[in-house]
Amino acid sequence: MTADAPAGSRLVDSFATGYQRTTVHRLTDGSFRWVRSAGADRPVPLVGPGPQARRRLASLRSGTVRVGLPEEAPGALQYTVHGADSAAKLLWAELTPAHRDRLSVALHDTGRLLRTLHDVPDRGTPPGELSGRSGPPGPARLAAWMDTGRGPRAARELHGVLRASFGPRRWETVRSWCAASAEPGPADVLLHGAPSTGSLIVGDPGLPAADSVLLTGEELAPGSPAFDLGWLLGEFLELRMTADRKGTSRPLLTELPTALLDGYGTPDDLLAVGRAAVLRIVTHAHDFAAYLGWHPELGLYADVLPGYVDGDGAAALDGSS
Repeated sequence: MTADAPAGSRLVDSFATGYQRTTVHRLTDGSFRWVRSAGADRPVPLVGPGPQARRRLASLRSGTVRVGLPEEAPGALQYTVHGADSAAKLLWAELTPAHRDRLSVALHDTGRLLRTLHDVPDRGTPPGELSGRSGPPGPARLAAWMDTGRGPRAARELHGVLRASFGPRRWETVRSWCAASAEPGPADVLLHGAPSTGSLIVGDPGLPAADSVLLTGEELAPGSPAFDLGWLLGEFLELRMTADRKGTSRPLLTELPTALLDGYGTPDDLLAVGRAAVLRIVTHAHDFAAYLGWHPELGLYADVLPGYVDGDGAAALDGSS
């Protein structure tokens, strides 16, 4: 058996960028094996959580959503779950009212799960358990690119486009937000590090024990609890931004972040949440350019992101775009 092809399994999905490759296999017992491995251009390997972090997270759940921890395989991390579809995939499917409600509950309970994770202070998880990270890896990756402009495919081109659209003041502002995410603080917690709809696997209602699972462990880091919430809200803000440009009405893109916030409760630092949302969008623009290539839609980011920077990402919290 290999990490990519478990014995007796059937491949049901596969997608990849230069940063990460994902395959989904249906196992003989009806569950699914999600396998993530490094893409050709990923600057660092995928590393799972160490034993102390794993003990803290192993039983963590809230309502219908639990933390999903990986098993390490050669060159890959693999998760066994009861679902083949991520929330990201379902967002663009034709959903029945029952599936729509299930997705809303999953986002609400993801908010509860993140709050549960954040309510436990970080008592100094050994740096080796977090791959030596001093903060979440997304902003660190973004900061390195902002400083140098280097990277594969269209990374340099996007660097020039965004730097021109931001201007010096906004550029330095975003760079300072990256730096702040790596600065230790008295309220630091253990972060998921990059919660996303792509990592939220919605349980198949036709299977027993069909929990939804938030795949966790690749990007664990210490930091402010505002980061995780802002990172996920930033994904929805980005989706609203692109949907509006296309004239596509997607009420779910407002309903689901509302459910997430209802589950999480009132954040302690709204300003930090909004700024993390902006960092998420800029990081995703970088990742698309660097690990997939140039797309004309990236011009929209150059047009809209300066306003998000000026507003400290408030649109991520008020449901606007």
